[in-house]
Amino acid sequence: MSTLEKTIHLLNELPEKQLEIIHSYVQFISSQQQEYKSMDSDELDEVLNNLVGILPDTGKSLEDYREERMAKRYELTN
Repeated sequence: MSTLEKTIHLLNELPEKQLEIIHSYVQFISSQQQEYKSMDSDELDEVLNNLVGILPDTGKSLEDYREERMAKRYELTN
């Protein structure tokens, strides 16, 4: 027997006033549930394109960017 079936059996034995209280509580609990929507690939592509669009495309590889940053950070002064 499922939990819902067990609960229905118990609810059948309660007076109407108590059922109204339970109903209100269940509505409250239901309204607190957050719906989590998984991203489809189109939405994910849009987010990634927006992030990638922040940096201009200079044709450099990630390794080139890294070397450039490291050279600026640890550049020796004469």
